[in-house]
Amino acid sequence: MIKCLTIQILLELAPQFDRQTILDTLHAIGRFPEIDEDEDGKWIAFNLFTEDLHALWTELGPVFEQPAMSPLMHAAGIVVCEGDGGWADDRVLFHHDSTVALNELP
Repeated sequence: MIKCLTIQILLELAPQFDRQTILDTLHAIGRFPEIDEDEDGKWIAFNLFTEDLHALWTELGPVFEQPAMSPLMHAAGIVVCEGDGGWADDRVLFHHDSTVALNELP
């Protein structure tokens, strides 16, 4: 079953955000996300679809530590994915706020 993993950037926490940085980084590993934007300009989401969330999450780990991504993710990034029950059972895999509890992959 295909699942979605979303990289969300909270724009108010990243005033110098440039979407091309994320796109270039994801394109370099052969990933081409679908992009959603909040109508009020509060966030932007990069949606990646896969049949293997574990493999995708493993692939993204080093990407988030790259110099172009790490400061952005730690300042304003959130990563969530669908759980076994879809978005009703979503999982928080990464959050810029270290006090937010993280979940395991389904």
